[in-house]
Amino acid sequence: MLAKDLYPGNFHPTVSHVFISLLAKKGLLHQLYTQNIDCLERAAGIPADLIVEAHGSFANQRCIDCKTPFPTDLMREHVARAEIPRCIRGERECIGFVKPDIVFFGEALPELFYGRKDLVGQADLALVMGTSLQVHPFAGLPNYVLQGVPRVLFNMERVGNLGSEADDVLELGDCDTGVRKLADELGWRDELETEWRKLVGDEEAERQLAGAAKRVEELQDEVNKLADEVEEVLRLQDSNSPSEADDLQKGAAEEEDGKKLETKTHTGITSGSAGETKYIVGGVEVTVRTQTTVEDKQEAKVSPEDKPAV
Repeated sequence: MLAKDLYPGNFHPTVSHVFISLLAKKGLLHQLYTQNIDCLERAAGIPADLIVEAHGSFANQRCIDCKTPFPTDLMREHVARAEIPRCIRGERECIGFVKPDIVFFGEALPELFYGRKDLVGQADLALVMGTSLQVHPFAGLPNYVLQGVPRVLFNMERVGNLGSEADDVLELGDCDTGVRKLADELGWRDELETEWRKLVGDEEAERQLAGAAKRVEELQDEVNKLADEVEEVLRLQDSNSPSEADDLQKGAAEEEDGKKLETKTHTGITSGSAGETKYIVGGVEVTVRTQTTVEDKQEAKVSPEDKPAV
């Protein structure tokens, strides 16, 4: 059922996919590395020979036993019926199950990835788009970019070590929005929007735009909620009693004037007897006469006669 939900045809390329396709059409795309398995890069028109699908994809499938390729049209029929296909060679030769060329957990990445990862070092500009950069070895690709070559990140948050180099550019936010900004600077915006709508249709284009607007609204709501929570915490802190330093300063002033008796609650007794306790405050010894004791806290009166001896 998972394969049926993820199988190509259920989703459509975004304007970001089409932007990469434009790079290819203009002869500017050296190599595309992707962790996606949905084949949307292919659907956007990016030539297969320029794509490294590091975690495989639904583009091809084969028998898990003898590795014989399985026809895509037959695979599509089986997926639609939620049936697991078996090797096309038949019962007399092989009856192994067939699965898409997707890298499962614990499996090795395709040889193509290791064979082309060094091509990153030939780029004169690296675009990093919509990724968490947490799964290795794919996450290490930006580190192959040569020193002094700009790395541009289009992402909701900073990832990896992007932003640590002087030439790094961080365009944080919705990926499609960032790509449109770049298209504006290149003078490609009209071409980009036209190609995108031609590919996905006006109805799907409007659906994607509405979804993006909703995500921005939801994100703003989260930001506002977080700001309110921080403001509440700060308000509660401001409403608390003065700091210990302020208390000590106030107490010292009152003792010196010799005009008031101050009642305080002290914790953490350091020494003393049942009727008298001595504290060391800022290197000064203070004697306190005890009146009552409740739960390790002592109500005490500090008299003018108990001035600290400095």
